[in-house]
Amino acid sequence: MLSRTQDNEEIIERVAALDVGKTELMCCVRVPGEDHPGRRLQEVQPYATMTRSLLGCAITWLAWA
Repeated sequence: MLSRTQDNEEIIERVAALDVGKTELMCCVRVPGEDHPGRRLQEVQPYATMTRSLLGCAITWLAWA
C-alpha cells in the first residue's frame, strides 16, 4: 500500500530502489501523489531472492511504477 512521505523537495519524479541481501530483497517505489501535487507516495515490499519471487517483483510490481 502506498503511503504519503514528508519530503519537501522533488528531484526525480518516479524512482525505485532495491536493497539486495542473501535471502531477502527490499524494493521501494516512490511516485507523485495524485491527490496532493508536490507530495509523493511510496511503498516498500520484501521479496525472497529466489528466481520466481524476483520475477514476480519485476513483472507485477515494478511494471506499474
